[in-house]
Amino acid sequence: MLLERESALAQATAALRRTEGGQGSLLVVRGPLGVGRSTFLESFASISRDHGFVLLRAQASAAEERFRLGVVGQLADSLRGNTVPDDMAPWLRQANAFRRESASGAPPRDGALSAPTRWSELSPQQAPCWLATLLSSISEVRPAVLMVDDLQWADTGSLQALSLSVAQRARRRVLFVFSVLPGDVRVRRPHVRDLLAPDEGTAEPDGVGDQLRPRDGTSDQTLELSALGLNSVRLLVEKTLGDAPDAVFVETVAVRSGGNPLLLQAVLDEAQYLRLRPTAADAAVAATLRPERLRRRLDAYLRSQPDHVRRSAYALTLLGAAADEHFVARLAELDEGGGAQAVDMLRLAGLVDQRACRLAPGTILRDLVEENMPAQERTAMRGVTAELLHRTGHPAELAAEQLMAVISLRGPEAVQILRTAADSALRRGSPRDSARYLRRALLDSSLSGQHRARLLVDLATAERSFATAAALRHVVEAVPLLESVQERADALLRLGPLQMDPPSLRINVLRAEIADELRQSVTEDWVERELMLRLEAREHILSAQDPAHIRRALRRLHDLGPSPRLATKGERELVTSLMHIAFVANAVPAEQLARSCTRVLEQEPPTPEHVHTTAPLAVNILAGAEQTAGAANWLREANRLAHRRGGDVEQAVIRCEQALVALADGHRAYARDKIIQADALAGPETGGLPTACAAILSIVAMHTDEPALAEQLLTQHRLHAENQHLTALLHMARGTLAARRDEPRIALSHYRTAGRHIEQIGWRNPAVLPWSSCAALMHHRLGEHEEAVNAAQSEVNRSRAWGAPTPLGRSLVVLGRVTSGRRGPELLEEAVTILEKGNNGFELLRGLYALATHPDTQRNRRSTVLGRAHDLAHEHDVPALAKKIRTKLTEGTRKSVKHGSRLTPSELRVARLASAGLSNAEIASQLGTSSRMVEKHLTNSYRKLGISGRPELANALKRADAERSP
Repeated sequence: MLLERESALAQATAALRRTEGGQGSLLVVRGPLGVGRSTFLESFASISRDHGFVLLRAQASAAEERFRLGVVGQLADSLRGNTVPDDMAPWLRQANAFRRESASGAPPRDGALSAPTRWSELSPQQAPCWLATLLSSISEVRPAVLMVDDLQWADTGSLQALSLSVAQRARRRVLFVFSVLPGDVRVRRPHVRDLLAPDEGTAEPDGVGDQLRPRDGTSDQTLELSALGLNSVRLLVEKTLGDAPDAVFVETVAVRSGGNPLLLQAVLDEAQYLRLRPTAADAAVAATLRPERLRRRLDAYLRSQPDHVRRSAYALTLLGAAADEHFVARLAELDEGGGAQAVDMLRLAGLVDQRACRLAPGTILRDLVEENMPAQERTAMRGVTAELLHRTGHPAELAAEQLMAVISLRGPEAVQILRTAADSALRRGSPRDSARYLRRALLDSSLSGQHRARLLVDLATAERSFATAAALRHVVEAVPLLESVQERADALLRLGPLQMDPPSLRINVLRAEIADELRQSVTEDWVERELMLRLEAREHILSAQDPAHIRRALRRLHDLGPSPRLATKGERELVTSLMHIAFVANAVPAEQLARSCTRVLEQEPPTPEHVHTTAPLAVNILAGAEQTAGAANWLREANRLAHRRGGDVEQAVIRCEQALVALADGHRAYARDKIIQADALAGPETGGLPTACAAILSIVAMHTDEPALAEQLLTQHRLHAENQHLTALLHMARGTLAARRDEPRIALSHYRTAGRHIEQIGWRNPAVLPWSSCAALMHHRLGEHEEAVNAAQSEVNRSRAWGAPTPLGRSLVVLGRVTSGRRGPELLEEAVTILEKGNNGFELLRGLYALATHPDTQRNRRSTVLGRAHDLAHEHDVPALAKKIRTKLTEGTRKSVKHGSRLTPSELRVARLASAGLSNAEIASQLGTSSRMVEKHLTNSYRKLGISGRPELANALKRADAERSP
């Protein structure tokens, strides 16, 4: 399949017609390696035969370069194979007669016949005249085409033999067709250059790159073959693989091959062998193909070239986009003239781009050239390339990539290049690349002691963003190797407190040893003071499940006063860690802790790196205290930056924080989306999410009615059996699942087990784990009234001490549900009043529903509350509960309608404005009343009209008007 060669074939065919008319000429076919010169000659040979030309054809090759008159022999043999013997005999007799005449010095006798002369018997002096005579005798009868493919490989004797015939072409009906690879060094041979430009005399010494053009007075031509365009690539893909190709696949193989026909066809043949289809899905596989026949072809070409050309090809491969002639010459160990000449040779061969000093388009070419390099030479050249790029101001990562593929590093300079590149990668937000460079640097066997330790610390700093377990291991390995206590403390503090969970890695032991050593140094150094404060913060977090330590921490917080200093990172981390303990122990009211946490976030920049400090604990406290407005905006900015430059761990932790804030505001669907995103980021490489994040995920899952998901998340966590909080959460999830299976006794056992675990560690805040209210509901279901009330009352008391609206309102709802008589609705009314002060609309909805469905709630109050609950159910997208409320509303309001309830004038005005599409705020503004009063009038209207909400209001008013009309 010959594509995009129509114009070249037309020019060649025109040369045939001129030759047939008696004007012989020279046609040179040029083009880079693999462009399809031989395929073009094959097509042209077929056209020549169709036009009645005698065809003499030869294929020069490296194997026959030293075979005397090998090309002449092929020409003669092809004549025998393509011509009728009776036609050929007189042509050979004339050529042989000339040979005998030149040998004896006398003309042959008339009628004397002898056996034909074999071309191999010709002497160097006889061959040119023998071939010229043969072509002359042929052209007298029929026009001829003499075709030599890869002329640069022809032996010297044949080149000399051809020179006389080419010089006489204008007087013969012979078209000479030569194909050459321009970048081959053999094109510079004098005999080859004379054949390609027979009328130009002596060529310039550096004329390798000269373009051959038609000469005045001759019809000689040069045809330049080029790479294929995208449409031709598409056609070839469809022909080879049999299906209409996807655009992605076509683009992939076009980029892979650079449009070079040889490379493209080899890739497609390989794809066909592997049974790939031309689809987007298989494009990724096609982009990696390296056909063996291409490797052999390129290897043969490079081995045939001089050493300086081969080294220049290797240099171009290694330098990539950074290549220029100066760099190539230095890397190939050439002077600039020799480097430029080598690049020109490679450019003519099609291996170098025509407009820039870089390899030609096509990624497969670069891959194959690199694979062709001997391993030892590749290692040496990569090392030199890295140093060269680094010293000349190129990006450190560009230099470091050279070192990533070497077998061994060359001294400290290579390690420094990798370390600089790691810093650069970390700054641009690619911790994985940073870790990749540092891991390679650590393979240098000469590194030891502090030098190795510092690399390990840098590696841990990168890994903490995506592989927390590995970061922990590397810090533990590095700390003992560091000599200075400040360096050891700084290394340990690279790990955020959320990542310092596992007791198996001796983190707490190392922290205690370093802290003791810092205390003993007794200096006034500000840096050491900061290190001490940050280490103390980690001590409090690591010991937060020890009741004795909790008591000491609370005293420490008290000693700091009501408004502790938060000017430095160390002060903020210390205060936040102490507030965390006060939060879980329920030792300080929500309002007081929220004020301090708000101050912390005002001082802490909202960057992804905050996840490696105690700042997430401040967000946790604010969510528990329901003071989330500032935290939500702060996290929004941190999340924006994390998308640009954060690792998996940073993004996962921020999503957990956002989920917790959303849950506190009653946005359950948003919270659930965030935990799913966070869990997706916690793959095997991260070593799982930090314990605090695992707890958040399970809490959100349970509050979004997915206890099975919570159980799965907790059992997958590596510390669920060691961490008391995670164990308690796991029992809460299993208790909820048992309650759904209507197994209240089993559920109660799980809830009480959760309570025992959480009480053992001194955690008393129901905002952290409301186990007691869950146990109360199971007691109530089992008919154990006294136990139910006691359990519920216990949680109410603790919630009042904490002071946040949602935990208190939620616990009052439970107490109201398990309390019979008029006291039950009173407690539920109190719960609704408190929940209205908070931000959690979903918990308010649950409180309203509990009030409306309590058996001792008054009928009128029940319908009013149900109407409001119905609106909230739609607002918070709880369709199952909305359906239950709608059913109860319909049943209740039918009775009211039957009793002839009518809207009051105020209710009617509000209802008409609402049916016209006005919002509650607009109605309140127009009537000069409050939004709460508008809501009340609408709720009464829904109840009296027997409808479930605003969408049915217009039709209901029409029916009411019709009933009132006479």
